[in-house]
Amino acid sequence: MQSIGLVLAFHNTQPPGTSGHDLRLAFERAYFPMLDALDAYPAIRASMHWSGQLLEWMEMHAPDQLERLLGLVQAGRIEILGGLWGGGVLPALPERDIVGQVTTMTRWWRAHGDVKVRGAWLPYTAWDPSAARILGRLGLQYTVLEESQFSPPVVPDGYYLTEREGTALALFCTDTRLGRLVPETSPGRILKAIALRARDGARCVVLAVPGEGFGAALDSSATHCFGPDRGWVRRFFQALTDNAHWLKLVSFGTVIDRMRPTDRAYPPASVSLPISIAALGPRGAAFAEVMGEARRGRDWSLERAAPFLRGAGWEQLLAHHPEINRLHKRMLRTSAEVARLRAAVRDDRRPGAEAEERVEALEEATRALYRGQNGAAYVLGTDVGAQDPGVRAQAWASLLRAEYTVAAALEELSPRVEKVDYDCDGRAEIIVRTPHFCGIVAPSSGGALVELDAWSLPGNLLNVRTRRDEPEHAEIKRSENLPTVVNTEPAAVIEIEEEEELGDESTDLAGLPSLHVTEQGLAARLHYDRHVRASFLDHFLGPEASPQNVRIGRFPEAGDFVGADYQLLKLEQTELGDTHITVARDGNVNEGAALRLVRIQKRFVFYGESPTIDVRYEVANRYHEPVRSRFAVELNLGLDGAFGPNVFVESAPDQRTPVTEPGDHPEVTSVALVDENRGYRVLLTFHTPAHLWHFPIETVSRTPRGVAPVFQGVCLLAWWPVELWGQERKRFDISLTLEG
Repeated sequence: MQSIGLVLAFHNTQPPGTSGHDLRLAFERAYFPMLDALDAYPAIRASMHWSGQLLEWMEMHAPDQLERLLGLVQAGRIEILGGLWGGGVLPALPERDIVGQVTTMTRWWRAHGDVKVRGAWLPYTAWDPSAARILGRLGLQYTVLEESQFSPPVVPDGYYLTEREGTALALFCTDTRLGRLVPETSPGRILKAIALRARDGARCVVLAVPGEGFGAALDSSATHCFGPDRGWVRRFFQALTDNAHWLKLVSFGTVIDRMRPTDRAYPPASVSLPISIAALGPRGAAFAEVMGEARRGRDWSLERAAPFLRGAGWEQLLAHHPEINRLHKRMLRTSAEVARLRAAVRDDRRPGAEAEERVEALEEATRALYRGQNGAAYVLGTDVGAQDPGVRAQAWASLLRAEYTVAAALEELSPRVEKVDYDCDGRAEIIVRTPHFCGIVAPSSGGALVELDAWSLPGNLLNVRTRRDEPEHAEIKRSENLPTVVNTEPAAVIEIEEEEELGDESTDLAGLPSLHVTEQGLAARLHYDRHVRASFLDHFLGPEASPQNVRIGRFPEAGDFVGADYQLLKLEQTELGDTHITVARDGNVNEGAALRLVRIQKRFVFYGESPTIDVRYEVANRYHEPVRSRFAVELNLGLDGAFGPNVFVESAPDQRTPVTEPGDHPEVTSVALVDENRGYRVLLTFHTPAHLWHFPIETVSRTPRGVAPVFQGVCLLAWWPVELWGQERKRFDISLTLEG
C-alpha cells in the first residue's frame, strides 16, 4: 500500500467565562488524559494549539502538567501551534490586536522552554486574505483552513501557498469529512478512510479535532473515551502505531520542510462551514439542504456544483444578528481606547512611580481586551456561541473592565457625551458616559436606549438577544408532526472490527453537524420578533393586544413608532454633569379605520452623580379629533442568562415572580428586576401608576446539550390607557436605577 503522511492536530480552547471548576474538569477529563495517552504511546506525534486562557490556568494551577507538556515538546513529540492569545475571530479584530495577540502567544512559548512557534491555529478557521501578510510578517509560516473555504475548490492534500503583498503563507487543508468520524466511529474505519485518500494519490492529510471533544463535554458520551471501559483514544493511538508501515505521523513543519506545495491558492474571506451557514440567517437552512443534496450525489447537476458551494463570510453575522454587531462595535471602541492608553504610556514623561501605574494599567486593560475578543462571543457556534447570554456577558464584562481601566489611568472618568455612528448603520447614535453608566440612545431606531453598560457589575443591562429564525428551526418545523427522538447525547460509537480489510467503502460524510433535539414541542416555542430588542420602545396597543399575543410577538400594533426615525431635538450637558437628550416623532395611531396624528417627545436624563436615568415622555394629540388607545413603553433587560430562585421580578415587597414566568400586574408604581446571587437590582419607577406585563425572552438555539430553549432576559411592558382630546398632552415619566 502506498504510504501517506498524517498530521494529527488538536486545538484546545474553552469559551469565555468558563468557571475555574469547569476548567479543572476539562483538564482532568480531556487535556491531562491526552498527555497520559501520549506518554503511553511514544510513536505518536501530534500538533497542539492551546488558548491563552488554558495556558494561564495550567501555569497557575498545574505547573507539573505544564512541565510535562514542555517535555513532550522538547522531545519532538508535540509541535506547538500558536495563534491568537484570546481566541478571537481573525476577521473581527483590528490588525493591531491580531499582531498583539499573536505576539503574546509567540513570546509566551519562547519564554517557557524556548519553544519556536512556526504556525498559527485560527479559531473557527476564520480567514481573511490579509492574514497572509500579517502572520507572515510576524514570522509564522502556516495556518489551517477547511476545504470548503477554498475557491476554486482544492483537494485536501499537503499544503497550498498563498500570499499578500509579496508575503507568503502556507495553507494546510484539514479533512473535515475525516474529522467528523472522530470519535463517533471506530479507529478502524478512520484508518480505512485515510487509506482511501492514499489510494487516490494523496501525499499527506490533516486531521484537526478539538481536544475537549474527547472528554470535556460533560453531557457527551465522549467523556468515556479515556476510561478503562472504552479507551477510544488509546485504541486510536494503538491503531496508528500498528499501521506505521504505511501511515506516517508528521508535523506541519516537517511537511513544509520536506514537501513541495501542492499548488497556489487564494481563498476569499471565509469561516468554517457551520459558522458560515449560521451567518446566512434564515436562508442558512435552505443553503445547508442544497449542499447536503449536492454532496450526497443524488442530483448530477448539483453534484457538479457542490465543490463551488460556499457559505457566507463571518461579516454576514453582523447583518443578521444585531447583538453580535453591537458587541463587535463595542470591542472595536475598547480596542481604540486601549491603543490610546498605549500611546500615552509610550509618550509618558511623568515621574517613575506615576508612569509605572500607567504601565500596569495598560497590561491589565490589554489582558481584559483580549479576553473580551474571544471568538465564541462573535459567532453562532454549533454548541457554544453568541446564542448563549453568559458567553456574551463575559465578553461585555471584559471589554468594560478594559475601558474603565483606561479611563481611570487617563483620569477621564468625568461625564461626557458624543454623537457618532456607533454601529455603522449610516445614522448617528448618542453615547453618554457617566461615572456609573455608559448609555447609547439611537434616535433612528425608535429613539430607544440600545445599550446600557454598568461599570460596577461590569455588564450590559440590555444584553438581550432578538428572537430570529435560525437554520436549525427549519428541521424543527419540518418534524413537528413526526415523533421526536429525544437525544441529549451524540450518537453512540459505531463498533467495527479493527481487523477488517481496508476496502472501498465510501467515507464521504459531508453532512453538517447533527441536530439533537432536547425536548418535544419545540416548534410551538418558536417565536420571532418584529423589531430589535432594546429599551424605551414606544407602542400603541390595539384593543386585541393581550399578554399572550404580546409575548409571542403577534399582537396588533396601532402606532408606527417602534423602530422608526426620531428627530434629535436637543443634546446638552449641564454644569452638574447631567446629560439631557430630547428626541421626538410625529406618527400615526390607528383608531379603528381612522388615523390620528400623535407626537411623542421623550427626554433622557443621565445623572452625573447617581446611577439613575430618567425618561420623561410627553404624548400629544396633534389632531382635532380625540385619540383613544393604550400607550405602552417596552423595556428589555438582560440578566446574563441568570435564572433560579434568587432571580425574580419584584412588583411589590411581598410579590415575587421568577424571571422564567410571565406576570400581569395592574396599577404598579415600581418594579424591580433582582439578582440576589450577584447582589444587584434594576429598579423601575413609574410616576403615573402603570399596568405591567412581563415575560421571559427565550430563543431556541444550539447548546452543548443540543437544540433547546435558551433564556435571554425579561421583557417588561408598562402601559396606560390614554384619551387625548384635540391638541391635549399627557406626561408619563419613568426612572431606572441600578442598586447594589
